[in-house]
Amino acid sequence: MEELCRLLNAGRFISRGKGRHATRVIDSYELILVIAGTLRMFEEESEFALQPGDRLLLRPGLRHGGAAAYEPGLSFYWCHYRPRGEVSRERLDALAGMGKSARPERFSDCFGMLLAEQRDRESGSAGSQRRLDLLGELLLSEAAESCAARPGNEPDPLAERARRYIKLHYEESISTASLAGELRCHPDYLGRLYRKNFGISVTDEINRVRVAAACRALRETGKSVKEIAFEAGFNDLAYFRRRFFRECGLSPARYRVERDGEHVNTE
Repeated sequence: MEELCRLLNAGRFISRGKGRHATRVIDSYELILVIAGTLRMFEEESEFALQPGDRLLLRPGLRHGGAAAYEPGLSFYWCHYRPRGEVSRERLDALAGMGKSARPERFSDCFGMLLAEQRDRESGSAGSQRRLDLLGELLLSEAAESCAARPGNEPDPLAERARRYIKLHYEESISTASLAGELRCHPDYLGRLYRKNFGISVTDEINRVRVAAACRALRETGKSVKEIAFEAGFNDLAYFRRRFFRECGLSPARYRVERDGEHVNTE
């Protein structure tokens, strides 16, 4: 059986614009994912300026802390790990440092599921340490993808233009063909180019962005699932539910429940 890292605890930090991350030396690994704002950290002689979607894995036994005061609106997830042996220690060490998340919405949702499981365990419900550890492994898997997602070369300009267009127009009725028309290229060429640069098809990217928008609406509004689905660009509720489950691992209704009551700390 694979040696799992032990998940110690996790939470979400929301800044009020005061203080900074404590300077300390700890005996566990700390994984941070920035959701909003800029988090400035240091570890020994290295400094990091983490933007939304950036993650940082800090190592035990090294001095780390805030390189600047928290800015208003800063928000990030955090969790602590302890290896159970040499194998899991080597896996954590391989992920140390900063990376750009390949799928920040998915990364964030994994943290949300972890916090929901932690909350169940603390309240005496069905939560278990093994489930926490497995969810922690899911986070490490996302962190590993973030390492692989930082190639030395910038994306092809046409592929990057396509990605920007999707982010701006996902609510509209767009497809690979219509997007290719906007960018004045052949749909097959655009599809191959997009997959080569980002490892995902144009259709999957459109759906991923739409699901991310639906996630935000589920967290921040009281609108119905149907209303949210159509506002995000889906015109078939059943298809939306399937895509949502594929991206998030749970139904829209369950997602809304899981994201309520997260462990949140401030200064």
